[in-house]
Amino acid sequence: MKTLIQKIRQGAGVISKIGKGVSNLPDYESYVAHIKQHHPEVAPPTEAEFFTDFLDKKYGASAKRCC
Repeated sequence: MKTLIQKIRQGAGVISKIGKGVSNLPDYESYVAHIKQHHPEVAPPTEAEFFTDFLDKKYGASAKRCC
């Protein structure tokens, strides 16, 4: 039987995935799992590299950032 804390963590994970889907952010963990399963010869990027690449593709590498 799951403890209350385990249920809360699971719920938080689901809410996080929904939020990322709504905000159009890619899911890094799913991407890494895909790379490891289908392209084992390729080293997956770090999470920071993954999101930087995503933002560069979405807004352009030369886009000005406010922060």
